[in-house]
Amino acid sequence: MNECAFNTTDPLYIEYHNKEWGQPLYDSQKLFELMALESQHAGLSWLTILKKRSAYRDAFYQFDPHKIAQMTEKDIDELMKFPNIVHYRKKLEAIVSQAKGYIQIEKEHGSFSDFLWSYVDNQPIDLRYRSSKDRITVDERAKKMSKDLKKYGFKFMGPVTMFSFLEAAGLYDAHLIGCPYKPSKQ
Repeated sequence: MNECAFNTTDPLYIEYHNKEWGQPLYDSQKLFELMALESQHAGLSWLTILKKRSAYRDAFYQFDPHKIAQMTEKDIDELMKFPNIVHYRKKLEAIVSQAKGYIQIEKEHGSFSDFLWSYVDNQPIDLRYRSSKDRITVDERAKKMSKDLKKYGFKFMGPVTMFSFLEAAGLYDAHLIGCPYKPSKQ
């Protein structure tokens, strides 16, 4: 069991922690995918969504925002029958809305990645957690990002979900001090 990986014994979650979680992510489309999945996670366990990630990729064109932005109500109707994803219409529609917001952000800011990383001055912030008891679930930056993204049509990205995204995407280094998977300094 790994305390940094939220005390789980699930092999999929441990592999996710060891290889992906908290590693600085700069690719705009991968950031979009992670954000879209985080929005599906609201109210559910991350492990539930992680187990369905492959199906979400198939359902949403490998998270190509330009293709997703073209999806219609009929496409969402079909997704309501798509196997192995969460069949909550408003959350599925949210991914389409987020794709449209992504495109707008790219037009206005040059890149989705640059827009997100600007909130941390383009450098991961080490939260310096000593134990899992030190973890917090929201801060002012997450609240601001959530509010700003709502202006672009992002839904199901409240401050707590946004904070989780910041940790998962490596904008925040939330690995415990001493974790062997803690990202190296840039």
